[in-house]
Amino acid sequence: MADLRNLMASTRDQQQLRTHAMMQLWKLLTIEHLEGAKGQKAVDIGLVPVLVEQLSGCDEVQKIAALFLSGLAIHHAEAVVDAGAVLPLVQLVSSPDDDVRTAAIAALRSITVGSVARRDAVVAAGVLEPLLKAMRESSNSQVLAIGACLLSDLLDVSANSPLPAPLAEFAPFVPILVGLICTTKQDELVPQPTRAALRLFARSCVGEDGTDAGRDALVECGAMASIKTLIETAEVGAQGIAGLLLRFTTAGTTAHRQAVIDADLVPLLVDVASNGETHGNLKRVAGQAVANIALGGSQQQVEYVVECGGIQPICDLIDIHDYSRVITIMSLDKILCAGEQKQANEGLPNNPYHTLLEQAGGVDKIVDLQAHNDVQIAMRAIQFLFDHSRDRVDAQRAVGLEVQAAEVETNVGADDDIGSDGEGKGDIVDGQLEGESGEEGAER
Repeated sequence: MADLRNLMASTRDQQQLRTHAMMQLWKLLTIEHLEGAKGQKAVDIGLVPVLVEQLSGCDEVQKIAALFLSGLAIHHAEAVVDAGAVLPLVQLVSSPDDDVRTAAIAALRSITVGSVARRDAVVAAGVLEPLLKAMRESSNSQVLAIGACLLSDLLDVSANSPLPAPLAEFAPFVPILVGLICTTKQDELVPQPTRAALRLFARSCVGEDGTDAGRDALVECGAMASIKTLIETAEVGAQGIAGLLLRFTTAGTTAHRQAVIDADLVPLLVDVASNGETHGNLKRVAGQAVANIALGGSQQQVEYVVECGGIQPICDLIDIHDYSRVITIMSLDKILCAGEQKQANEGLPNNPYHTLLEQAGGVDKIVDLQAHNDVQIAMRAIQFLFDHSRDRVDAQRAVGLEVQAAEVETNVGADDDIGSDGEGKGDIVDGQLEGESGEEGAER
């Protein structure tokens, strides 16, 4: 092995000899019962730096060297990193040769797995841009599959750990991943890792990494059109991921909600949320996205939600126990306030949205919530009815809750603000409606 290593190091201008030496080394290192010992021997004799040097050779030499390093990095990743392999491997992700790209990405995967520091080093070396380019340009199933696997490795962070780069830098991958999922011609090798990468991106959206900058990037890279395609054509699991991305986007600014509207996604969300055959989790997430638009939207946006039939799916959220009924009531309150504005603007005799809410069963459901065991929910329901359907208020229950609230304030102290729901309507926490589970597809 040492002789072959010396041969590689001394024949830099003789490609055929170097290739022959590397092939002989490859045969040695892939002898199954000697693999671990030979790998350590390769590190001990200084083979790794020589292999790194070969990454600047011709395509064939680059491919073999990258494959070598990929195998060695499984058990000796630190030695590979210390030899300076990360940057040249990242550069090879831009190679026009798909075999070289595949080998380089495989080596970066071996380096990344199992270490936050090594993962961060790979990202710091600038892997995202060439990886995006490779997955966008290549039609090679090996490149696409292993590229999605590397992307998953970079996105798969443990609880309470930040992403190695801002979410916005990962957002441009979304249209590519969606396109691969929705393309039926793709090799069977491709769909599973692409779905996994998209699922991990969505998980990051509902965590602390989800910010308006991430929403901006999703909108700017054209992801809304891709997400629409995903909901219309993909299987249930992928549709659920699309729903999470839309729930994330609609929890942002007025501009983010408008992007969802402009992509003609609201009628689709309403249809998904209202369809009795829709999977329960997808139905819930679609309804929450509609509620987000109503809760934080402008007068015009709220009116559009109503025109699309959005009141019914929001009312249906009241029946879902793992979703905050307080937020649902606040969304419906926002709709009725918009109805009052419409009534005043158009000189209508009554609030047109109140009638629609009654027809959807929303008023009756909120009346029932007055008796809810959760004081916050009951008080919010009573306040809603007091503002919009005063004749439906349970006066006795209202007095009882007022006394109960006064006792709590006396015992705890007003400054503690225990159980306070705040003054603002539509509190949005960590990129999602307050009270959401934050777990993709999880039933509670």
